[in-house]
Amino acid sequence: ALDLLGSAFEHPITAVDELGADGLLRRIDAQPWRGEPWRSGHFVDMVGTALLWNTHHETPGRASTAAALFGWLATHTDPRTGMWGTPGTADGDLQIVNGFYRASRGSYAQFGVALPRPRAVIDTVLAHAREARFFARERQNACNVLDVAHPLWLANRDQPDYRADEIRRVATVLLEDALTHWVPGEGFPFAAATAGPQRDAQRPGLQGTEMWLAIIWYLADLAGISSVLGYRPAGIHRPEPAMVLGA
Repeated sequence: ALDLLGSAFEHPITAVDELGADGLLRRIDAQPWRGEPWRSGHFVDMVGTALLWNTHHETPGRASTAAALFGWLATHTDPRTGMWGTPGTADGDLQIVNGFYRASRGSYAQFGVALPRPRAVIDTVLAHAREARFFARERQNACNVLDVAHPLWLANRDQPDYRADEIRRVATVLLEDALTHWVPGEGFPFAAATAGPQRDAQRPGLQGTEMWLAIIWYLADLAGISSVLGYRPAGIHRPEPAMVLGA
């Protein structure tokens, strides 16, 4: 939000900068990666965003923060899934895929760094996208669909020829679904609206509209048609890195 308004934090995020490499590694290790990888990915997203602002401020700990963050992520990637952590028992790969989105958004996407195992990420996300309990049109919500669209887009950036036809088909189906959630004159709800009484998440609002517009752009880009949209996401959902490490 500050970026979009042409502003910034006046001061660095000292709570992260002062951790040092060892302190940050301990904090990342202490996250509940087994069973709660979404919550753990949320922490990594925060660290990556703090690193971005601290780099702008040229803080003394920014290099050690970057080395610790990307070093931990690279060495703890599950070779089977391409992601971090293990899922819970009740919701399949939902937690690791959603956690991957949070962690990779604040790190690899934000700083333009190549993913360690993009093919495994694509395999995991494509399998997860077949889960009807989350991706049947009437059961969709912006969080779950964004957490498929962005990782597919990010991994496809590094491996554009791998399972490309399947990615395009999945993106096209999800894009068609996404457009049905639009309410003329009002925007998008966070969650698909159903017949009968509606929850707040099923009513159009700013959160749902912003998220679905980002989703639509990423899915359209995967389908090769983003140029017809007339807009490009900004802020945290920008396709471009906010900063390239070492540049």
